[in-house]
Amino acid sequence: MPEYLVELYGNMADPHSDSLARLGDEGIVRHLRSILIPGDETWLHLVEADSLNRVAEAFEQIGLDVDRIVEAVGLQAPAAGNNERRMA
Repeated sequence: MPEYLVELYGNMADPHSDSLARLGDEGIVRHLRSILIPGDETWLHLVEADSLNRVAEAFEQIGLDVDRIVEAVGLQAPAAGNNERRMA
């Protein structure tokens, strides 16, 4: 299933925790992870869903105003052995 990065700017209050818990109620969008960047007043939420439209609808239903939604591709971190060779 595709993953999407949902960006919200300027709202440093934390209504997100309770709201995000409701995302999966319909089984349409699954919340994977969130990152807060306080210095930029930015919230980043990684979710899984069938489509970008489903993500937009789900966030609207839980009352969070989204600034941007983009498809995201997760990459695996390099194996520990690969890091040592690069640093040498």
